Order: sequence, then C-alpha cells, then structure tokens
Amino acid sequence: MKNTFVALKCRLPIVAYWIVAVLLVAAAMMSCGYAFDRALFLATALLPGMLCAKLLLPEVLRAPRRRGVVVGALCCGILVVEWGALLAASRYTQQAVRFDEPVLPELLSNPAFLLILLAAFVAPEHALSRYVASRMPQPDRISFVSERRKVTLRFAEILCIESNDSEVTLHTVDGTRYRTRTRISQWERLLGERFVRIHRAWLVNAGHVADAAAGTVTVGDRTLEVSRKYREAVAARFAERP
Repeated sequence: MKNTFVALKCRLPIVAYWIVAVLLVAAAMMSCGYAFDRALFLATALLPGMLCAKLLLPEVLRAPRRRGVVVGALCCGILVVEWGALLAASRYTQQAVRFDEPVLPELLSNPAFLLILLAAFVAPEHALSRYVASRMPQPDRISFVSERRKVTLRFAEILCIESNDSEVTLHTVDGTRYRTRTRISQWERLLGERFVRIHRAWLVNAGHVADAAAGTVTVGDRTLEVSRKYREAVAARFAERP
C-alpha cells in the first residue's frame, strides 16, 4: 500500500505537466481571439498526437540505424492524428462552418508549427518522466504464470528470456526453465531497463552479462548473437564496462 501511494504521488507531476501544457496552448489561442471554451477544447484535441509522440519516442531511440526513416514515419503519423483530432474538435465547436472559412485555425494547419509545438511539449515531458521513474520505488521481483502455476522470482534470479515462435522460455541463474505465454515484447516492457533486448528471440539480464563483444553477448555460460537491429544499442549500453 505504501509503495502504491508513493507511485501515485510520483506521477502527480506528470499529470500536472499535461494540465499546464493544455492551459498554455489554450491561452495562446485566446490571444488570437478565440473564446475560452473553444480554445480549451482545441488545445485538448492536441493531446492524442502528443501522447502518440510520447509512446513512440522510445521506439525511435531504440532504432539508431533506421532513425531517419522512423522519425519521418512518426512525424507523418502524428500529423495525421493531430489534423484529424483538430478537425473533429473544430467542427464540433463551430455551430456553422462556411465553405469560405477555414475549419482549423490557420496556424494549427501548418505542419511545421505542429511539429515544433509537439517537440516543445513532449521533449520536456520525456525528461520529466525519466526523472520521476528514477524516484519511484523499483520492484525487485516479478510474478507470472508458468504451466498453470504462479511463480515469483527476483529479477536477479532471471538470466535471460528466449522466444521460440509462440513459446517463451524464461531461464534462471540456477538452470531452471519456465515456459510462459507472455510475449518477449511484453517481458521487455515489464522488466524495464535492467534487461537488454539483443535479438528478436533474446532478452538478457544486463547484470549477468559477463562480456559484450562485437556481435555477441555472454550471459552465464551462454554466448548469444546480437542481431544487426540491436547492435548499436547494445554497444552503447555496455560501452563503459571494462
């Protein structure tokens, strides 16, 4: 109960940040002559695109080789989401829309301005989220179901996770194996930064990596291949290790 209270308390700054962000955008629209209710509604309509950028930003950071392509696709997708949300919000708030009147405010129809606006709000929020995450209590164990049996393990007991088609196997330090139906991508999110994705089929405990050479990682008594997609991220993660 105490940890839950601390976690909720830590997330309050993020909620406050988004409230302030919406109010700032609404205030800017009011300075352009919009009534408060319409300005606030249009500002709120920007949230879907901002949240999409927030959720997809980690994927961009994980793909250094394809970052240009990923960023381009991300920007296009977010602009589509933003324009759709703003168009729907604007039509809803306008009692009558004439064909000679722009449906969206002119400035919000500018893709460059929308991208700058998104970056101005999402980048600081990303930094704030990382800071808040570092202040939150970190769990030291995880519970899951393996073959209809509930299992609880400390993170330090987990050596690596292997994905083989529809079956995922969790390998422990003492050699025990647990089969689960949880996909490896879900394990990656659940276990957090203490584990490193090195391959489509492998997720390893960074604390048990004995050696990270070019194209391979040694964890326990296993030497695993690092796929091309993850090589730069893995090299950067273990660059400072002796």
